[in-house]
Amino acid sequence: MPSKNKIRSILLWLHRWTGALAGLVILVITVTGGILVFEYTLQQWLRPDLYPKQATAKNQRVPVAESLAMFREKRPSAQVQGIRLPRDERDALVLFSGTQAAYFDPGSGEFLGERPRAGGWEQTMIKLHVNLQQGAVGGTIVVVTTGIIIGLALTGLWLWWPLRITGFRRGASFRRFNLDLHSVAGLYSSLFLLVISISGITLRYLHGEHPQPPPVIERGDHRITVDEAIRIAESALPGARAASLELPGPNPRAPFRVQLSFPEDGSPAGRSVAFLNPFTGDVLETHSSREGTLLEKYQMAQLSIHTGAIGGTVTRWIALLTCMALLLQVISGYVLWWKRPGSKTPEKIR
Repeated sequence: MPSKNKIRSILLWLHRWTGALAGLVILVITVTGGILVFEYTLQQWLRPDLYPKQATAKNQRVPVAESLAMFREKRPSAQVQGIRLPRDERDALVLFSGTQAAYFDPGSGEFLGERPRAGGWEQTMIKLHVNLQQGAVGGTIVVVTTGIIIGLALTGLWLWWPLRITGFRRGASFRRFNLDLHSVAGLYSSLFLLVISISGITLRYLHGEHPQPPPVIERGDHRITVDEAIRIAESALPGARAASLELPGPNPRAPFRVQLSFPEDGSPAGRSVAFLNPFTGDVLETHSSREGTLLEKYQMAQLSIHTGAIGGTVTRWIALLTCMALLLQVISGYVLWWKRPGSKTPEKIR
C-alpha cells in the first residue's frame, strides 16, 4: 500500500499538471461566469436609455395592453411572441418580436428603444461560458473542465491539510506569497466552488423536461387580454408574480403560457408555469416550483444555484467572489507551476 507521502506526491503531480493544462479554459469559464452573475445590473449600466428614469411600483404600472397597442401601431406587420414583465421597480417592460426586443417604461407606457433579441455582449458571454463558442465540442470541453475544477478543489483541500495555510506570512518570498494566495483563495471558496461546479454539470445532464402546453379544447370569438392573463395566473399560484408570457399567436389550440416566480426562487424568469385558455381564461394546468419531488425541485432550482441567484444579492456576491477566488487560484497556480523548484515540495517553501 502506498505511503501517505507517495499518495501526496501523486496528488500534487496531478493537481499541478491538470491545473496547468486546463487553466486557460478555466479562466474563460471563470471570467464569463463572474460577468453573468450580474448580467442584469451590467445591462442597466451599459444601456440606461432602455430602462425607466424613475422607479415604478407594481400598482403604478399602466396596462400591458397599452404598450402592446403602441408597438403594433409602430410595427403593424410585426408579431409579438412574448413579453417579459418588469423584475423590479427599475426594470422595463420588454416585448419580443422576431429578432428584436422592444423596451417600454412600465409607469408611462413610453417606448424607450429596441435592441437585437439575440446577440450583443450577453449572448457572447453565455456562449463562451457554455461551450467556448465551439458548439457541441466546446460544450464537452467545458463539462470536462468543470469536472477537473471539482477534482482540483478536492485534491487542493487534501494538499492543504498538512500545511493548514489560513493567511499570509509577513516578509515572505514571491513564491511563498503565491502559495499563500493559492491556499487561502482555495480554502475559503472551496465549498461554494463545489456547489457551483456540480450544479453546472447537472445543468447539462439533469435539466429535466419543460412543461408542455395542453391543447385548448373550448374556443370562442373573444380572447382575454394580456393583463387578464397575468391576473388569472397570479391568482392560480398565490404568492408568485408573473415574470413573462408566451402569447398564443394565430394557432387556435395554443394556450397562454405564463411564467411565474415565487420570492424564494431567486430567478427573474421564474420557475413556475400556468397555462391558460386564451378564450375563456380557464386555468388549464399549473406547475409550481413549490411542488414535486426533491429531484424535480432541484432541477428547477439548479440554474439559480449555479448563478448564485437562489438567495438574492447576498448569494450573487458569494458567486462573484468565488469566481474571483478561482481566478486568483489559476493565476497563482501558474506562477507556482512556472517557478516550481526541481527538488523542493511546497512544505519546504519559506
